[in-house]
Amino acid sequence: MTDIELTRLEADVLVIGGGIAGVFAAVNAAQAGAKVAMVDKGTIGFSGMSIWGDTFCVFDESEGHSRDDWHKVVSIKGEYVNNRDYLDMMLDDSAARWQDLNDWGAIGTDKFGKFFRKQVKAHNVIMIERTMLTDLLKEDDRIVGAVGFSLDRPECISVTARAVVMCAGAGGFKPHGFPISNMTFDGDAMAYRAGAHISGKEFPDTHLASAANPGFSWGIGDIKWGPGIIKTDPPKLPKRGQEGGLGMQPFFAAHEGDAPLVRNPPMGGPQGPYPGFKYRGEHPGPTVMVGGGSTGMAVHKAEGIAPADGDCGTDLAGLFAAGDALSSMLCGGKYTSIGFSFSGSAVQGARAGKVAADYAAGQSPKKVGDGRINAIKERIFAPLNREKGFSPAWTTQMLQAATFPYYVLYIKSEDRLLGALSNIMFLAGHCVPGLFARDLHDLKNAHEAANMILNAEMKLRASLSRKESRGTHYREDYPTRDDNNFLAWIRLFQGNDGSMQVKKVPIPEAWKPSPEIPYEERYPERFPREMEFLTK
Repeated sequence: MTDIELTRLEADVLVIGGGIAGVFAAVNAAQAGAKVAMVDKGTIGFSGMSIWGDTFCVFDESEGHSRDDWHKVVSIKGEYVNNRDYLDMMLDDSAARWQDLNDWGAIGTDKFGKFFRKQVKAHNVIMIERTMLTDLLKEDDRIVGAVGFSLDRPECISVTARAVVMCAGAGGFKPHGFPISNMTFDGDAMAYRAGAHISGKEFPDTHLASAANPGFSWGIGDIKWGPGIIKTDPPKLPKRGQEGGLGMQPFFAAHEGDAPLVRNPPMGGPQGPYPGFKYRGEHPGPTVMVGGGSTGMAVHKAEGIAPADGDCGTDLAGLFAAGDALSSMLCGGKYTSIGFSFSGSAVQGARAGKVAADYAAGQSPKKVGDGRINAIKERIFAPLNREKGFSPAWTTQMLQAATFPYYVLYIKSEDRLLGALSNIMFLAGHCVPGLFARDLHDLKNAHEAANMILNAEMKLRASLSRKESRGTHYREDYPTRDDNNFLAWIRLFQGNDGSMQVKKVPIPEAWKPSPEIPYEERYPERFPREMEFLTK
C-alpha cells in the first residue's frame, strides 16, 4: 500500500457526480459563495445519462398551465405514491432552469455537455475526473467528505467538505439496450453504508430496445436522437383501460409466450413524439421492440437516497442529494411524462447546491485523521492485493443471470423473488469479499459489482415487501393495488447487526385518493388478472 499515493483536498461543498444534477448543484453552490469540488467517475458534463437527455418539461402559468391539473395528472399516472413537495419544487423552478440553459447556450444543440463544462469551469469549481468514490466520510454523525481512487494512476483521493451533494445518478445491472453501463448505484451504496435510508427500488424502469439491434445504446428503434434539448408539453392523463401503462406490455406479452409483439413507429411516428423533434436520417418505419433495455434501473426520480424534507436534505447531516440519486418520487410509481427527468434533475440540482452552500457556511471544517483515511485506502485497493478470487466480470455475469429474466424484476412473485434473493445473498456473502483485480480498470469493475449486488438485494427486498401491484411494480401473486396498506414508500436501511432492514413510510393523508372514487377511476390502467382478482 505504500506505493499508492494519497491526495487530500478540501472544499466547502463536495458534489459527487458530473451529470445534469451535479452541474446545476456545483454552479449554484459556487454562486452562493462556496468553494466547490466536483468528482466524477467519467467526464463532467458528459456523465451518466446526461448526453441521453433531450427533453425538458417546463411549468409556465403564462402559457395556461394549471398547478392543480399537473398535480392531478402526476398523482393519477404515478398512482399516488408521488411526492407532491418535489413536484411543487419543479413547478416553482423549472422555468428558471430552462432560462439558465438558454443563457448558457445549451438550447438548440445536442452537444450541450460542452456548455455544462464551460459553466463549471467559469465558476472555478475544482474538477476531479475519472475518479471513483467508494466511501463517504462521517465524523460526529455528520458527512464530511468522501474517499475514492483514480482510474488512471495508483492514487487514493480524499476530499473533505462541510457539505456533500450526492448527484451520482441511479444505476442498472450493465444492460446492453440503454446507455447506463457506467451507472452502478455508487451513490446509493455509499450512502447506505454510511447509514442513509434508500427508497423507490421496487419500481423498475421499462425502457425498450430494438429487437434488430438490442445493443444499440444510442438509439431506440434503429434511430439516432436529435436535435438537442426540447421543451415538451404538459403531462396528460393515461388512457382508460390501457393494460400496464408505459412500457409494461412487452413483459406481459413475454409472459404469455408471445414476445416480442410491440411493433410500432418508434417514439410517436414519423413526426416524432413532440413538436420540433426531428429524426436524424430516414425514419425506419414499424420496428419490433423488446423489453429490458434498462434492466436494474428504476423509474426516473424514484430510486435513491430517501429525502428527509422537501428541500433535498437527507437523514444524514451534511448530506444532500438531487436528480436520480434522490428518491424524490417526483413521478411516483411510473414515469409521468417526457421531460420530467431532465427538468427534475436540473431543478433539484440547483436547489441542493444552494441549500448545501448555506448549510456549509454555518459549519466548521472537520479533520479526518490519517488512520481513518489509510484504513479506507487499504480496503479500496484490497482486490489488487489478492492473488486469486472471483473476477468482477464473472461476478457481474452471475448477478445478471439472477436478475435479467423478465420474470424476476418485471413479472414478480414471491417464490421467484426469494429464489433470486438467495442467489444474490450468496454473491454478497461469498464472492464480493473475494473479488480480485489485475489493474485499476478491474478495480473499478470490482467496486461496481459490489454496488450492483447490494442494490439487487435492495430491489428484491423492496419488491417482496410491497405485496400489491402499483405503477411498474407488478406482483403476479398480488395483481391489484392495495390502498389500505401500501399508499406508502418502502425504505431500506442497514440495521445494527449489518443486515438490511425494511420499513414502510405512509404518504401524507392529504395526498391519498378519496376511497369514495371508484377503483377503476382511481386507477385507469389495468394489470393482467387484476379485475378477476378483485371480484374473488
